[in-house]
Amino acid sequence: MVKSTIFECEMKDKKKILFIYTNFSSFVKTDWEILSKKYQVTKYQFRPVKGLVKTAIQFIRQFFFLLFQFWKFDAVFVWFADYHSFMPVLFAKLTGKKSFVVVGGYDICRIKSLNYGVFISRFRGFFAYQSMKLCSCNLTVSNYVDRKVKWVVPNSKRKLIYNSVRLENTKSPIQKQDLILTVGQIDNKQTFYRKGIDTFIEIAKRLPNYKFLIVGIDLSLINNLEIDLPTNIKTYKKVPQQELKKYYSEAKIYAQFSRMDTFCLTLAEAMLFECFPVISNEGGMPEVVGNTGLILKRNTDLIAREISKKIENFDALDTGQIKSRILIKFSIEQRKKEILKQAHVNTI
Repeated sequence: MVKSTIFECEMKDKKKILFIYTNFSSFVKTDWEILSKKYQVTKYQFRPVKGLVKTAIQFIRQFFFLLFQFWKFDAVFVWFADYHSFMPVLFAKLTGKKSFVVVGGYDICRIKSLNYGVFISRFRGFFAYQSMKLCSCNLTVSNYVDRKVKWVVPNSKRKLIYNSVRLENTKSPIQKQDLILTVGQIDNKQTFYRKGIDTFIEIAKRLPNYKFLIVGIDLSLINNLEIDLPTNIKTYKKVPQQELKKYYSEAKIYAQFSRMDTFCLTLAEAMLFECFPVISNEGGMPEVVGNTGLILKRNTDLIAREISKKIENFDALDTGQIKSRILIKFSIEQRKKEILKQAHVNTI
């Protein structure tokens, strides 16, 4: 009876946070778990839908939820600045409560050639801008994103908290192959070119004696784009995150030739499994790699030569340093420390 009373008092004293998201991806789940260990967290999904009418229904549904339920919460935590973040942040502003918006990258981009980014749409761009302007603090996932937020909303409050890696490397020793790997959720033409899969394929053509693997792409997309795949490339559809360990463990090289990637979680995961990173000099990826890999211009002949050299001399590479960088700089413990610090300072 006494234990029950103590538990009820503890739950009553816990601050209550409203957690807004569109898709419950691995990095979103990480923050929910972090906050849930210290606060009472209520999840609310603004479902991503196509069409003006269906989107309007989601807005109406969210408005009435906030109207009748928002008084229960001490703060609001939103993943991504977009149409779904505006009303929660506005309600927090009007009621004097704190709000946090995690800015992941898509929400500060406008790349017309790839039709990529929230600011491609004036409608969504308006809501993203207002969310970043009105919230108590923008939590940015890389220094690249932080600079972009500062440029888009100069007077906004920001805090850089790097994304974290959920996977654990428990396999020892790692059995590496002469394999070059890239991973991503590549389900449309836009993502195919944004992730630089066309460059990856061109590199494979220049290195026919090595195996290349793309995980997370449907072969039907390759066929629809009429891409001629060389025989040394294999492709797999999207697999559960835990299954990625097998591919990370086998590959000597992890290649990411994105035209835009504001952090690239799969790059960090691969490095945890001691893959040598070879990347394009874009977005936040150089921050992940640091001085532990190769950061190159999009020159296929140069990239092919450098990859060949690294595979031939792989045993001489300090892959332990690559793993250590991820464990020190991009661990869940590090993100947990910073997230809870912000929540504590701004909710009490």
